[in-house]
Amino acid sequence: MSTYVLRYFPIKARAEVARILLLASGDKFTNVIPDWPEEKDNQPLGQLPVLIETLEDGTEFELSDSIAIEKYLARKSGLLVKTGPMDTAREDQLSSQIKDVIDMHIAHMYAPEDSREFIESQYRSKAEAFVKYHEKILAENGSNGHYFGSKTTYMDIALFAFITGIRQPNENVIEGCADYFSKKNAPGINKVCETVQASSIAAPYVATLK
Repeated sequence: MSTYVLRYFPIKARAEVARILLLASGDKFTNVIPDWPEEKDNQPLGQLPVLIETLEDGTEFELSDSIAIEKYLARKSGLLVKTGPMDTAREDQLSSQIKDVIDMHIAHMYAPEDSREFIESQYRSKAEAFVKYHEKILAENGSNGHYFGSKTTYMDIALFAFITGIRQPNENVIEGCADYFSKKNAPGINKVCETVQASSIAAPYVATLK
C-alpha cells in the first residue's frame, strides 16, 4: 500500500479534493505545510499543492498541479467518469471551471486593496455564469445530485469541496461569495453537495469539519 505526503498552505482551496480522496481511500497520508516562500524553490514547479507518493518498494512519485493530483487520485479510486470521451471532456471542462473560481479567491486574497473591487466585480460575472451553466448540465442529468449518471464521481466531489470551502468561516474568500451558490440560486448544485456529504466517500472528510 502506498503512503502519501500532501504539501499545501493552511487554507481550504486547491488541495481539498485531494484531502477528501486521500481520506476516503484509507491510505496513510501526512499534511505538510512548507515554510513559504523559503521552501518555494524546493517544489517541482515552485508552487503548491504537491503530492508525494511512496510505493511499497520505496519508489517515490512526485506530482504537482492541483487538477493533475485530483485526477490521479480519483483515477486510482475509480471515480473518474467512464462513459466515453465526450463525458471525459465535459468532466475536464467542469473541473477547470471550479479551479478558475478558486483562483479568483486566491487572487483577491493577495491583491492590493485598490484592486479588490475589480476582482469582486469579475467574480460576480464568473459566479453567475458558473451557476447558470452548471445548473443546466445537472438538469440534463435529471437533477439527481450527480453530474454523470447516478453514482458519485470525481466531479461531484470537486463541487462539494469547493462549495464547502466557501461556506466555512474563512477570511480568505470573497465576502458574500457563497450567496451566488445558495439553494435558491443553485438548487442543482446544492443537491450535489448534499448527496456527496451524505455519501460514504465524503464521511471521513466531513468528520474533520465538526
